[in-house]
Amino acid sequence: MSDGLTENLATVVQVYSRARLHLQTAVCIPTASASCASDFSASKLSIRRGRAAHRPTCVRTFAATVTSKKRTEVAVLKEAEPVAVTKYNFFSSSGSQVNSTVKKYQDHYTAQVEVAGCPENETQGVYVSWGAYRASPAKWFHPDSIKAAGCEDDPHFSKAKRVKLQKASGSSSAGSYAVQFKVALQLAPVMLGFRLFVAGGSNKGAGRYLGPAGSRHFTIPVGLQAGYPLPQGPAATSVSEDGLMCDVNFAVRSRHAASVSLCLARQSKDAQSKVGYMEIALDPLVNRTGDMWHVCLEGLKDVGSLCYGWRAEADVAWEGRSRFHPGQVMMDPYCPVVAHTRLPDNANLVAPKGGAAGSMPINTPLLPLSSLSFLLDDFTFQDVQSPCHSLHDTVMCELDVASFTSGRQAEEAGVPAEHRGKYLGLLDRLDHIQRVGATAVLLTPVVMTAEGDGPMGQAPMSFFAPNPTLAVGHSPLAAAQELKHVIKQLHAHGIEVILQVEYCFTSEGTDKRPRASSLRGLDAATYYRHNGVLNCGHAVVRQLILDSLHHWADEYQIDGFCFVNAETLVQDADGNILDNPPLAEDIAQDPLLQGLKLMAWVADDTLLPRLGERGFPHWGIWAERNKAFTKDIVSLMVHNQPGLASQVATRITGSADLLAGRAAQGLLPGSLATSRPPAWGLNSVSALGSHTLASCIAQAQWNPGEKGQQATLAKSLLASSLLSQGTPIISQDALDDPSLTAFVGSVVQLRQTHSALLQPRHFSSSRELLWHGATIGSQPDWEGEAAASGYHAANYIGYSVHLPGHASIYVGYNPYNYPMQIEIPAPPHGHVWRQAVDTAESAPLDAMTGCKEFPTLHEQNHYHIQAKAVISLLSESVTK
Repeated sequence: MSDGLTENLATVVQVYSRARLHLQTAVCIPTASASCASDFSASKLSIRRGRAAHRPTCVRTFAATVTSKKRTEVAVLKEAEPVAVTKYNFFSSSGSQVNSTVKKYQDHYTAQVEVAGCPENETQGVYVSWGAYRASPAKWFHPDSIKAAGCEDDPHFSKAKRVKLQKASGSSSAGSYAVQFKVALQLAPVMLGFRLFVAGGSNKGAGRYLGPAGSRHFTIPVGLQAGYPLPQGPAATSVSEDGLMCDVNFAVRSRHAASVSLCLARQSKDAQSKVGYMEIALDPLVNRTGDMWHVCLEGLKDVGSLCYGWRAEADVAWEGRSRFHPGQVMMDPYCPVVAHTRLPDNANLVAPKGGAAGSMPINTPLLPLSSLSFLLDDFTFQDVQSPCHSLHDTVMCELDVASFTSGRQAEEAGVPAEHRGKYLGLLDRLDHIQRVGATAVLLTPVVMTAEGDGPMGQAPMSFFAPNPTLAVGHSPLAAAQELKHVIKQLHAHGIEVILQVEYCFTSEGTDKRPRASSLRGLDAATYYRHNGVLNCGHAVVRQLILDSLHHWADEYQIDGFCFVNAETLVQDADGNILDNPPLAEDIAQDPLLQGLKLMAWVADDTLLPRLGERGFPHWGIWAERNKAFTKDIVSLMVHNQPGLASQVATRITGSADLLAGRAAQGLLPGSLATSRPPAWGLNSVSALGSHTLASCIAQAQWNPGEKGQQATLAKSLLASSLLSQGTPIISQDALDDPSLTAFVGSVVQLRQTHSALLQPRHFSSSRELLWHGATIGSQPDWEGEAAASGYHAANYIGYSVHLPGHASIYVGYNPYNYPMQIEIPAPPHGHVWRQAVDTAESAPLDAMTGCKEFPTLHEQNHYHIQAKAVISLLSESVTK
């Protein structure tokens, strides 16, 4: 082809059979090429054959094995012999067998059509009515570079030429006819479409056309192969000996599409340069297996600059739930790299059709398309392994890459200008992450996103590809390699990487505001429910989600996932809520994912089984963000809501109502009754987006002169997460304030040093926990009676923890807007109380890092606790 998109390479091996189509490929390669299969790593482009958009599958591995075996068996051939032979076997609508053979030579192809079992009463002969096409099977053309003996215009069909079939030489079957086409090498890839015309009688117009069963005409791919239905997405199937070219299989799923086209474009660095573009219409008989559409292109060069997408067309009637948009080129849902690509002006000749589909945007000058550059990715994690922290020992820091690495705080932290708002900026602020004692970072979605209803006002556009706007480099592969580099360096510093993932809303919008870019334009009836939410109850969507998780776990060495809007995972295709949802169970029991940190973040508990009483279905494996902790702690400390003592005590001690086992009652399924350790509850008082720490504090009612209590309340909320049983999540706003950063780091150190007291691994432990009110001998206001009577310290909550062989700890919460003098229990015999934490103090007295630095209380039975403050006292032996 003149645009240089492809140069043919005969190295593919395919063995493929179907009900009405049988395809066989015999490969004839000089023995010098046999070593290519075992030496791909040494090729110039380091293209790995069989590499797909997600982790290896049995299908892909099998295909690679067949290819290698075939290559080792080929013999040295004479120059005149073909280098590749492919056979396609069809049946016509009348039952006749139609066999096609494509042979590749050094400078041309031949395509032979042989028809067996033709009617015996024809008097005028049998013809092949043919035409070539690429972008549209309805627009045949007849170039001079395709030759056939006796070719003439078809008198019955103006768009075709015809060739009379001759008695097939060497055929043993009666009524067998054949014709051969010669196709120039430069024309490939091209499709040869044809129908049979059986003439009859003396009347020139008599006769009939015969086509295949299930398609408008027969199709012979020349210079390309039918391809494989699996794996989904792009995958290299073979590489040339010099490493300059490769064959790539493309596969996409669409049950309801009537036609699908593969669109390829070559990126150009110069905006004024001509864009190489090619569109290939797939044949529903040759290139479709079940719901999978597939094709294999031969001899692709410079794959790093090649991008592609899919165009799908079918009934666009709104009532049928199909949302096909034939004017839009769609991203491949399984491609792991996305690049914004300029298309030529003539790439969108098909207008949108029908209904609200007409309101969807047509292709813009720069369209996000799937990139083949991932085939060149040679990044390796080498010997750097994941830290693999236990959830019991984990402290998470929730970060948004774009905002955490940009703005005034990032500039003051020394983030270079080119790294601001980018993945690499995370490493420039690594010391801030370490200062708070974080063992893991929880990153808001790093996939390709656009405006939507997900976290931070964004929703995923791709479930496999990292966001190119977060990369410093401008190459399509930059985002993938820079993100992997960041993960590798975080692992090297003992920090795990957990991704927030969203499988509810996407950037493709709803029927009211459709923005088709991938799934919606390929098969909306399968991928989406009526309300525009991703249809996680459909088996195809479940597989898509599992494959994407495998991709991130395997390719990026991700340590865990936090599923935003996780309630979608527990609903079937009709939105019914399931006690044992198959997708959640598949993820929990998956051999690759089970060892990772799996966390559910539910937005609406009423969409969970039993209205969320036992949380997300977990089978003892899933952890979840403890919304009850957030609600109760904020209600107490921010709003001073009375009557919460019992709920707050439950949250402080690990939320046993949510996590402790209930199997003995026999009323719940195993997915909900199984026990989970306290660490499986993720405690936070804020979250990035609409519920930040600042917005939480702003809800408090402040009297004149009390504004200074805001800093106290901020530290009190953070201390509540860190001192309570469970796994704390610290939002990035704590890292943007140096005083909060130091405070959190010190409290984390206290938490880790005295984990036996503060963080027992199970609900049943040998520690002794005592509850205290504001006076000696009193209890918190469990029933709310003291608050109802107007007692000024009714909402005060304190508790002490004792364990033989360990120090004792006292923790107290003052939710009031005024300070109070409280009575504290006497320290253990031979010990004194030292002040470890007081959120009303200024640094460094707000949280001390070592026992010797803790100030000893002047009065061992009283403490003056300030408004909105949390205190923690640590006992120390006086004999030391």
